[in-house]
Amino acid sequence: MPKYSAPLEESVELGIFQLRLAASLATLRKRERFKLHELASRVGVSNTYMTRIMRGRANVSLGLLYALCRELDVPVTELIGTWADMTVDNPHSAATDGHSVAEGKKP
Repeated sequence: MPKYSAPLEESVELGIFQLRLAASLATLRKRERFKLHELASRVGVSNTYMTRIMRGRANVSLGLLYALCRELDVPVTELIGTWADMTVDNPHSAATDGHSVAEGKKP
């Protein structure tokens, strides 16, 4: 099990997690060439709810998180870890050296 870097550890606040998840989903959805309504249908949610998820304004159950990962062909740990770290800068960017904690080497 990998140890996560500061950006993920600091994203445990629900609002930040939702935004990071939304950014990850957007990137992966484009990679897989799914339209929003196609992904919503595949995971069993309404277009309205999927839009709220993609805007970072909805809570996602573990079951839905798993379904999204299955459809996007990515492990949960990568969706909320690696992909989130590559798509969203952490809003808590006050690192001791003056650089954003989201800066640095990306996997």
